[in-house]
Amino acid sequence: MDELYAIMRDMLEIEYNQKSLVYILKAFESAYREEQHEDVRYIVNSAKYYLEALQKELKAAISKMDIYIAQGRQ
Repeated sequence: MDELYAIMRDMLEIEYNQKSLVYILKAFESAYREEQHEDVRYIVNSAKYYLEALQKELKAAISKMDIYIAQGRQ
């Protein structure tokens, strides 16, 4: 049961981080659309890459939970 709680904590943390990043990206995109802010666009692009990495972590956590649940039903 402790494993299940640890997985759920991981998933909630990842979800929170993803929502935080989306909020930051939206703020950057609305504030820095001009060509003169190329450096900010690089930051936004990096943040989007990080968000994709977080989504992969979430999928891994969900997979772990699926395996844990499947083992518990055997």
